[in-house]
Amino acid sequence: MKTKIADFFKKDFLINQLMQLYSILLILVSIFIMLTLSLYTGIEQFHSSWQSVENTGLQLDSYTQEKSRLMTEVLGEFTNSDRQFESVRNYLNLTPAEYFDYTNEIYRTTGENIYIPNTLSRIFNTYGEISELAIRLEESEYYLKADRERPQGTEFQGNQIIMDESLYLIRSIYNPGNLTQVVGQLFIAFDDSMVLGSQSEENRQRGISSFIYSSSGQRLYENNTQMNEQQLTALDEQMQQGRRVPLNFLKKNYYVKAVSSREDRTILILLSKQRIWKEIFAFAGMIFFFGILIIALLLLVLNRTFKRYSSQVRNIVEATKKVSQGNFKEQIDTTEVQQELKEIAEAINQMTVSINDYIEDIYTLEIKQRDAHMRALQSQINPHFLYNTLEYIRMYALSRQQEELADVVYAFSALLRNNTTQEKTTTLQNELDFCEKYVYLYQMRYPDKIAYVVTIEENLKTLKIPKFVIQPLVENYFVHGIDYSRNDNAISIKAFSMKGKIYIQIADNGKGIDNEELSMILERMTDQEVDLQNSIGLKNVHERLRGFYGEKYQIQIDSVPWEGVKISIVLDREVLET
Repeated sequence: MKTKIADFFKKDFLINQLMQLYSILLILVSIFIMLTLSLYTGIEQFHSSWQSVENTGLQLDSYTQEKSRLMTEVLGEFTNSDRQFESVRNYLNLTPAEYFDYTNEIYRTTGENIYIPNTLSRIFNTYGEISELAIRLEESEYYLKADRERPQGTEFQGNQIIMDESLYLIRSIYNPGNLTQVVGQLFIAFDDSMVLGSQSEENRQRGISSFIYSSSGQRLYENNTQMNEQQLTALDEQMQQGRRVPLNFLKKNYYVKAVSSREDRTILILLSKQRIWKEIFAFAGMIFFFGILIIALLLLVLNRTFKRYSSQVRNIVEATKKVSQGNFKEQIDTTEVQQELKEIAEAINQMTVSINDYIEDIYTLEIKQRDAHMRALQSQINPHFLYNTLEYIRMYALSRQQEELADVVYAFSALLRNNTTQEKTTTLQNELDFCEKYVYLYQMRYPDKIAYVVTIEENLKTLKIPKFVIQPLVENYFVHGIDYSRNDNAISIKAFSMKGKIYIQIADNGKGIDNEELSMILERMTDQEVDLQNSIGLKNVHERLRGFYGEKYQIQIDSVPWEGVKISIVLDREVLET
């Protein structure tokens, strides 16, 4: 075995040997980490649970001491004087009528109110945490019991007192005349929901049970999360046999914490071994589950990595073969190549690029020179040449008394000149003049079929607007709305002011737009995904006007099918001042 391992390390590391070695190291390291992490989380879980045990003990001890002091105060209500203690005795031994006469006589002669129902009501009103109270005297066959539903108290026959709440304390009652003589007992039950508070739910989850026993072994309180009735009965019997905690009985299933032993009570906290170890093994199982899952994923990645390495070498060899055969456009995808293989692939790619560049320099130089010469010849025909030629044609038409033709040439020349200028803005007057020439050309093309009117208020002529925002709206009419079979086609362009607003209206009597199509047009205008560079007409106009005027601009579109379309550009009056 040692010889095989030595031979393995003496040999050169092949891809498969590297993968096997890395896999073994990965598994060993991962198992060590999982064991360490499981041990650490187990210790932390135990410490956390034991800290809850400590906190529970401190809280119970503090709570019972506080309630013990409260019991002293309550006991004083009945034993601070001989007359008060005598009132308790008479309450248990006399009939209700006799007791009433007795307390009434005391009140009449001394002015002191020793009526027990009144004392009980006062106690419940003063101490909100008291839910039940009971008094038993050795000399009486009856005992007194009161709760919040019956604060005046009720007499019951017998010696067995059962309290409804899970926490109650017992205090011996001594004869006021002889403080060494025990003559009875005071029982007070407290609201058990206030004993541990939020700690109670945490104890339930961690499997922590808590008990308080009296000096006689009577169970005064329980917060039981694990014990069944049989175990609880056995514990009660063990505690009744003496004050010592039965450790041998409990340690088999619990970690035991006897927080404190007072003169009249013993506080016992139990941490379930089954629950704590179950939680520890659950955490460890989760760690090993995810650890094994991660190991499997890493082994899979490792296996794929080494397989991809050999695949990358194969791709590089195939690419070099194609280059050697004259395919200089072959490129290796370096995104799939790693480390030193990537450097080799990038060098091969750079070599093929250099060869291609050299070929381009030699064989395409002449073609590029010819293209450049052709573009130079074409650029010599500049717009001024076209304007001069159109002006010559117009003058020639005038010399031949062809005024109408001259007007058409002039209008077209003006349109061409306006389209080739580089200005981004113009005045409203110039834009409407441009539109008028545009409509005029259509009118000349279709005589006696189109009528138009352009009106503008004098104070709006100098209004600055973006170039080509009215013409696309006019063009839409000639592309989509006009009916050339009719002789009454008409379009009007008006610019006027009204109620602090400027209106530019383009109206026609064409085919119109139905409601569904109009909704689609309006939705397209507000759609930010529409490419403005490839958009003409309404979308283009809307975006340019909104960018130029901002919130001071609105557009309205009204249409009735076969009655026409009216587009209104509405601007705030204050745009004239900018």
